[in-house]
Amino acid sequence: AIPKCAGCCDPILDRFILKVLERSWHSRCLKCTDCQEQLTDKCFSKGDKVYCKEDFFSNFGTKCAGCEKGIPPTEVVRRAQDNVYHLECFACLMCNRQLNTGDEFYLMEDRKLVCKTDFEAAKAR
Repeated sequence: AIPKCAGCCDPILDRFILKVLERSWHSRCLKCTDCQEQLTDKCFSKGDKVYCKEDFFSNFGTKCAGCEKGIPPTEVVRRAQDNVYHLECFACLMCNRQLNTGDEFYLMEDRKLVCKTDFEAAKAR
């Protein structure tokens, strides 16, 4: 029996058949659920959907406590208690200065960060 493509439902008469999630695909039909990029060498799945690496980690990976967007596994991050932040999101809410390792800051209840200088100035008012 000639397999039918899970993407377009047409018979697959190509030389190569892609097998993903126990279904057969034309190479041109295997695309990321979110961005529609053709998935040529690798893909990621969740449930019955397939994704490119970027969209998979954006949707299902670690989320930044600052912007709530996904953090790719290769990206350098900063941590405060159980929270993980993109480097650019690890910044003071008040002055927007990026905080570095060793800087003193306050972690607010909403997971926002305030540098010690701004926190103490606000407290003094």
